[in-house]
Amino acid sequence: MKAKTFENLIRKVVREEIDYALGRELKSLREDLRNELKPTITEHTERLVEVPNTPVSGESKTSLKEKIMGKKPFQKRAFSQNSALNDLLNETAQGDTNLESGKPSMDTPMSTDGMPKEVADAVTRDYSGLMKAINKKKGK
Repeated sequence: MKAKTFENLIRKVVREEIDYALGRELKSLREDLRNELKPTITEHTERLVEVPNTPVSGESKTSLKEKIMGKKPFQKRAFSQNSALNDLLNETAQGDTNLESGKPSMDTPMSTDGMPKEVADAVTRDYSGLMKAINKKKGK
């Protein structure tokens, strides 16, 4: 056997053995990392404090929810098939989500103060004629 062929054979065998050994080591290292990096889930519980129903002097005997939400009963709606999403959407729909007192809510018309005239015109424009023309063109 020639020396060059023998050298190439030894290189090939050594390379295969190193690949095999490295593969085993990498696999064990990955398993160790997975075990170390598993997230630990901790559940925090909050202590609930009961609010007494006794009215403060000068106040009527109404609940805080009635003060905020009013006395109008709310009917739950089904927005989707997901019950958790439905509960969240119904909870959101029950109240005024406008928490910033200075901002207008969606029930009030949009204020055009501070807008450029072109933008204010586009926002306040009556688009009903345009929508009728679009619908007519579509054949509706």
